[in-house]
Amino acid sequence: MAKQAFLLNESDKLYKTLFNSISHELRIPVATIMGASDSLLTTQYTEEIRGELSSEIFKASKRLNRLIENLLNMSRLESGRISPRLDWCDIHDLINSVSESLKDELNPFQMHVVIPDDMPLVKIDFGLMEQVLYNLIYNATQYASNSTNLRVKAFYDNGIMTLQVMDRGPGFPTKEISLIFNKFYRVEGSEAGGTGLGLSIAKGFTEAHKGTITVENRQNGGATFTIKIPAEIPQAEIKELAIIK
Repeated sequence: MAKQAFLLNESDKLYKTLFNSISHELRIPVATIMGASDSLLTTQYTEEIRGELSSEIFKASKRLNRLIENLLNMSRLESGRISPRLDWCDIHDLINSVSESLKDELNPFQMHVVIPDDMPLVKIDFGLMEQVLYNLIYNATQYASNSTNLRVKAFYDNGIMTLQVMDRGPGFPTKEISLIFNKFYRVEGSEAGGTGLGLSIAKGFTEAHKGTITVENRQNGGATFTIKIPAEIPQAEIKELAIIK
């Protein structure tokens, strides 16, 4: 009985946290969309102002879509219905796809992509890893200062594909760094919005690949997220790598 009561209490706390978080996060983009749409429908504006209002609607819609995607992904993780569909992937394509999706958020930053010339194709679930990388880079754009460098690095060694996302933001308080992959967790005093699900989803999707994700603070400021996934590569490329070594 005590265990059942504990589980019910934890479930209730989780529900309240989820409800409060979603209520707050939904209200902001919905209010923006409604306000801007109402202005466009009821007032005659110049083309320039109409363009600005349309842009606000688009940005709010993207934020709303991101929230829904994270909720759906968390639901999939909680239900245990994540089964990676592995296929050959070019890491350049993966990073380019995420960069294109986040081009507005990345606009104030200098993003450097570092991939060795001999980077092989790897067998991963493109969709899941696209979401992992999206969440990590999006997180960096929200917490790192504008006009700073972001770096995405990828390499393959001894059967392991490694992806790293590095920023020059404030990093994480030492006492909190072990908590940031927890559901709904947000760094204390953080001004950035969000439900606190992005990093938890990144962890879940990485582990679905039997991989690991870690974070550490950089020496001169900022943080580095490191993903390591055991991944198959084409037989021909195994031979080429063996020759190079």
